[in-house]
Amino acid sequence: MNKDVLYPCFFLTLNVRQTDTNVFLVMLFSKYKSDYKQVQSLGPDGKLKTVTYYDGSYYKLPYDEKQFKKNKIICLIFSVEFLLVYVMAGLINPDSSKTAWIVFPYLFIFLPTALNFLAVFNLFGLKNGMERVGYEAGIIRMKNSSIAIIVLAILNILLDLIFIIINRHNVNFVLEISYIVLLLILIISVIAFGKKYDKMFGGVILDSN
Repeated sequence: MNKDVLYPCFFLTLNVRQTDTNVFLVMLFSKYKSDYKQVQSLGPDGKLKTVTYYDGSYYKLPYDEKQFKKNKIICLIFSVEFLLVYVMAGLINPDSSKTAWIVFPYLFIFLPTALNFLAVFNLFGLKNGMERVGYEAGIIRMKNSSIAIIVLAILNILLDLIFIIINRHNVNFVLEISYIVLLLILIISVIAFGKKYDKMFGGVILDSN
């Protein structure tokens, strides 16, 4: 077993080990195909059958299973908070929500928010010592979806500010500012999660065959 350390940090990702050769060809067919091997073996009935087993790398966090469970709960709390703040921003129903170039960018935030929740859901099914597919569908997807939330929320704030400037004589400033404030809260929450993420998932140990 070769052991390497990965740093899947929220704000900066650093992988200290390069992937093996032939990965490009494998990716053409299936991203995780190379992680699994098939062998022929005799079954109890004496017939040959194909057995598939995992032959890829395992990702282990630098703490025990008990701490991993606590971190899962922390991730769930943040993910639910993202969703609640997002919904609250939509319920304000400002004047800008009747404009297509405002409402559609807002709706786009739902996709990374949902993906973040799905990543946390996947995380709860993982043990500390996970296969690559689980690691990427859980830990890495949480990071990528959270960054997407920040980018889209900033875009929405900028668009809403433009809307306010254009319609400054005929707009409900209280509702518009409330909408922007909630988006700012969403951004701050994701940044806070990012700092926690680095502490929870930094220094992953990679065990490779």
